[in-house]
Amino acid sequence: MEAGPIAEQPIERLRSMFEINVFSSIALAQGFVPGMVVKRRGKIVFVSSMAGLWTVPYASGYSASKHALEAIAEGLRAELAEFGIKVATVNPGVYGTGFNDRGADTVSHWYDPSKNFTPPQVFEGMRATLAHQLEPKAMADVIVDVVLSDIPRFRNVYPQETEDQIRQIQKETWDARS
Repeated sequence: MEAGPIAEQPIERLRSMFEINVFSSIALAQGFVPGMVVKRRGKIVFVSSMAGLWTVPYASGYSASKHALEAIAEGLRAELAEFGIKVATVNPGVYGTGFNDRGADTVSHWYDPSKNFTPPQVFEGMRATLAHQLEPKAMADVIVDVVLSDIPRFRNVYPQETEDQIRQIQKETWDARS
């Protein structure tokens, strides 16, 4: 994850996120799909993000890469169903693994308040969110459940409050007027 205002984020950082989050996921899936087709069974579980279901301000490049992964997962789900291959996503949120902290810190690698127009105060909200991260074991348990399930739910967000929040944000975004 690379954070920062999308209007100013260096394009090479965006390309890198897409390479890691999108293209490497496709390449890995493509490596296994032919064998699954032959066996007429299998399961692909993509680690997406809650950011793949709504756009996180000042992390919209990361959100875009996870939105792309969500579209790929949906497409594969439809395309591979006839071969008995199941596809699911797991959508972690703000869990205390260090991932979110490192992602938020990436802004400091390029952002310069004397050169960039985004005011530095906008990043304070990111830090406030990181102060209330969830216990990662709960999401790890969800991932294990999805992997082991014979009939996994396609999209897996946990806890329920996070899923409800995402659904509300999606509704507000859908109904928003510019």
